[in-house]
Amino acid sequence: MWDLLVTIGNLIVIPALLAMVLDKKLYVPRISSGGSLVGLALVIAGLIGGGFVLSPIVVSVIAAFWLFIFIFRGQPVGHHQAMVVPEIGAEIHVADEEKVSGQS
Repeated sequence: MWDLLVTIGNLIVIPALLAMVLDKKLYVPRISSGGSLVGLALVIAGLIGGGFVLSPIVVSVIAAFWLFIFIFRGQPVGHHQAMVVPEIGAEIHVADEEKVSGQS
């Protein structure tokens, strides 16, 4: 009974996380997503230790989404890189590496 209730509660979280995973412009600092991963690992261990069956599986899926966010959404999109041009004593900011190499 409790396993089913916890499983349903966790299933409700998945659509919101799926939207985060699919949003290529999303930025979540790695300290936040990493903390979520550590917390979820502890929750999974507690659920398994409590004898739950379905809940740890669903929470593992949620942890996999957070791992994806940690790996692929941990850096701001379009972060600016700076090039220093010593001849003019200026710093030039570019949006990405393609603009640095002259490709578009």
